[in-house]
Amino acid sequence: MNGAVEILVVGGGPAGSVAALLLHRLGFQVRLIEASDQPRPHIGEAISLGVHRHLTDLGLGEALDRAGCWSFDKYHEQWERGEAIVRKAPPGSATIDRARFDAALWDLCRDAGVEVRLGQQVKRVDREAGGGWSVRTVDEGCYRAAFLMDATGRRGVLPKARRAFGPRTLALYGYWRGEGLPTCPHIAAGPGCWTWGAPVDGRGFSAILFVDRRALAELGQDLREAYTQGLASTGLLSLLASRAICSVISACDASAWYDEEACGPDFIKIGEAAQSLDPLASMGVQKAIQSARSAAVIVNTLLRRPDAQSIAVACYRDLLNRSAHAHRRATAEIYARSRYADMSFWQARSEGAGAWEMPISLSFSGTAAIKLDMSRLVEHPCLCGDYVELRPALLAGSEREPVAFLGDATIAGVIAEVKSSATWGALRTSLALKRDATTADRICAWLVHNKILTVGAPA
Repeated sequence: MNGAVEILVVGGGPAGSVAALLLHRLGFQVRLIEASDQPRPHIGEAISLGVHRHLTDLGLGEALDRAGCWSFDKYHEQWERGEAIVRKAPPGSATIDRARFDAALWDLCRDAGVEVRLGQQVKRVDREAGGGWSVRTVDEGCYRAAFLMDATGRRGVLPKARRAFGPRTLALYGYWRGEGLPTCPHIAAGPGCWTWGAPVDGRGFSAILFVDRRALAELGQDLREAYTQGLASTGLLSLLASRAICSVISACDASAWYDEEACGPDFIKIGEAAQSLDPLASMGVQKAIQSARSAAVIVNTLLRRPDAQSIAVACYRDLLNRSAHAHRRATAEIYARSRYADMSFWQARSEGAGAWEMPISLSFSGTAAIKLDMSRLVEHPCLCGDYVELRPALLAGSEREPVAFLGDATIAGVIAEVKSSATWGALRTSLALKRDATTADRICAWLVHNKILTVGAPA
């Protein structure tokens, strides 16, 4: 029996490690347990500028240096056309060795004072009658805590209430080694699948095939055969087969979903225990860190402001719901651009594409009068510093969802600008003075598009 702690984090991936570290910084007694006794390879090696910014902001930038961060400035794409074209990669694009990255985060947690225990595979989780949790491991160890954080990924250790957010998708993946492998990432579409491949420092070329989960039964249960057939249909196999040897082929679920019961007064699910994004978003690591940062604020509120527990729970559930919808919209647009968009695999994933288009700016006379619909103003729970607090929000869209921020602009600030402006031109000028003209136009367009701001005839 191990001594009870305030917070037990189960799972030592990026989400669990970052959350444990942040909660320790907030003054909580935190213990992190991880099933593996040593770092293990993990797909999802691609990272973006957002990961760099998050880690730098948290003082954890050295984790990328230890993880063999391999940067690239271009990639090859066979998506809208049959032939490959070279695209400029977004700033900060890179791949990392996930095993080394996870190990670097464990070390940083230990250095900061977090208790980290490896090789602790969970067998059973129970709520104790008097409050708190009891977590038993396969080696008969027992950990007790007042608050439980589930960061164990898709496997999860807490009961699940997962809502699917797109078609069931399976990822088949392997690592290729040999001479003459591609030196930059490659993304390609096939009739019933798509592939992503990229060099990973120390591991060779990672090639992942994404197929409909039902397709594996149609292709046969031989993973290698299904994998090579899929790679061939996208053209990626021709870049690999004659010059390289592939490792063992593995498979994992890659479907998008989120958990509708991801938080309560004494527990929270984070990372892929709470939500899984469509792999086309290529944001697994970034989303894990974002989840950890949000969860730290939620947990801090739950434990230190009991009177705000209901708004903290509502805030976290709202964050997951919004994230699921936003990523579904974004990936649907990309799937719709495939040259195979009329085939069933692509139609299922592009459903609703184009339904959320909104003009960036609108043309009205600068002297046109404006009027704000104040009936749409509500209070909504938001992450504010180290706590969840109520902030002004506007109900937008057909579902009347509350929006408290437009980029880095608060709704309270935007409303103040509208109230102080009598005309369309005055509002745009006022907003542009504090931001820039493009951002000002986007905010104005959003207000008009959602029928929150009415623009009349010239004064």
